[in-house]
Amino acid sequence: MHKQRGISLIELMISMLIGLVITGAVTQVFLSSKLTFSMQGNMSRLQENGRFALQYLAAQSRPAGVGMGIRMPQEQICVVANNGDPAGWANMNQPVWGKRSTGASGDLGLAGSDEVYLFRNDDCDAFLADDEVLAPGKNANVKVTAYCPSMQQNNVVMIADMEKAVLIRITNKPSANASEPTLTHSAATNGETDCSDFKLKNIEFESPARVIGFEHKAYYVAATGRTASNGQAVRALFVRNTVTGVAEEIVDGVESMRARYGVTGGNRTAVLQYMTATEVEAANRWGDVRTLSFELLLVADGRTAGAESQSLTFDGADVAADGRLRQVYRTVVALRNRID
Repeated sequence: MHKQRGISLIELMISMLIGLVITGAVTQVFLSSKLTFSMQGNMSRLQENGRFALQYLAAQSRPAGVGMGIRMPQEQICVVANNGDPAGWANMNQPVWGKRSTGASGDLGLAGSDEVYLFRNDDCDAFLADDEVLAPGKNANVKVTAYCPSMQQNNVVMIADMEKAVLIRITNKPSANASEPTLTHSAATNGETDCSDFKLKNIEFESPARVIGFEHKAYYVAATGRTASNGQAVRALFVRNTVTGVAEEIVDGVESMRARYGVTGGNRTAVLQYMTATEVEAANRWGDVRTLSFELLLVADGRTAGAESQSLTFDGADVAADGRLRQVYRTVVALRNRID
């Protein structure tokens, strides 16, 4: 009879080695899957933020100008409002403007990033109330179907139908709680008669003529005051109402923004070249801007394996790799109210 024997030391060591190999393989698969998941997650967030930022900027830029395809003074538009702030008229006649931020006092954006300023209608759906008639040369009060934030005392609004438009200055303080707010445009600040090819006394608007308010906004990249998981400051795309001073964060992860302006010239309607804000300002070509080109640099939150070797070009310059995943997004927007 033979005694039962256990495994030998050599067999035990071989078993342990095989176990370690299997454990190492499983660990490697887990780590690879985790890195892949992290990479895909960061890329997905970059794509989502980039797509949203471009769509937002495009939607905000397209209606830049007086609105509804009306451009002063080419169309049948009557400017009744007067005695306004010169800066307000300048914004209306120059609906697109921009500059490169230097970080100096008064700049909204971070140094090296662009700021874009747009004057546009406020997207508020208001119309003349039923049975209301607006005749600037006759009556000084008119009721509208809804209150809009732009309906403030001394602000200019436009009344427009399919044939003509008139700019009036509000002289009262419309009630935000009224179901049909009243807009007063007294003669003291509504005495101009710059009415293109038709006479002020012949202008009349009936329901459902549209009532259009305006807003002037700045778009820029700035720090949010938050930090990412690796301690880096988080930047974001912001929009700021230049009248109220209220700023809103639109989407984070936007590290920088570049804007170029498509300008035309002479009697041509096609864009001849794209210029920086500095170049447009130097050439005094803001009135020739027809399109806007946006280029955004987005960065992921935290370090991503493999991002150290990433090679990117932004605005013609190489972007230094620091372990964070980045992506560049671009779009071109036609300014509807400035396209012939």
